[in-house]
Amino acid sequence: MFQIISDIAVIIASFTAIFGISAWKHEFKGKRDIELAEDILDLFYRAERAIETIRCSQYDLRHGQKREKEEKETPEQKQARDRANVIFMKIKEHGDIFDQLYAKRFRFMTRFGKDKEKPFDDLRRIVHEIWVSAQQLTELWERQFQGKILSDEDQKFIKEFQEIIWNGGKQDPIEPRLVDIVKSIEKTCRPIIDGNSSCFSIIFYKTKKCVISGWQWLKDKV
Repeated sequence: MFQIISDIAVIIASFTAIFGISAWKHEFKGKRDIELAEDILDLFYRAERAIETIRCSQYDLRHGQKREKEEKETPEQKQARDRANVIFMKIKEHGDIFDQLYAKRFRFMTRFGKDKEKPFDDLRRIVHEIWVSAQQLTELWERQFQGKILSDEDQKFIKEFQEIIWNGGKQDPIEPRLVDIVKSIEKTCRPIIDGNSSCFSIIFYKTKKCVISGWQWLKDKV
């Protein structure tokens, strides 16, 4: 009888050890997932705020003045290029946020799936559109400030590009897309962050309690 009880005790102890190691591995992976999800979501929030700052329609002369005047640059050219330079400088000032986000996208995809790349690509596309629109406006503004007659198509382009680089329009082409991007990444990250109480760990601790109680019962019987 004592031998049987001893064998049962060994089996229970072995099961507890194996189950404990599995629970530890699961919990360790869960914590890493939570940390990565928190980090990525934080960066997306900061990127969203950065883009809102970049697109602020209030002209900041300080950013324009940081650009060195080119040789033989006319006053009209300087005005146009300084205005566009505001956008370029703002993007560069927030470049660290975008760089961190893009650098971590592959790690995020590795952990949670390749299909989770879309929010990263969509955000990069928005920043690229803002930059290119400012480049296109530089030439159009130069001609406009010089008093040249612009075609209907050019005037249409000016309106479209300005709506991209500046917020506040009635039909903002960027803000709704930015909101959808943040919602998309929240849909992936929020359940991971909120699920920080591992069900596996709860089961382990409850099982461990039962094993201890069972072991005490066996000792009493012996």
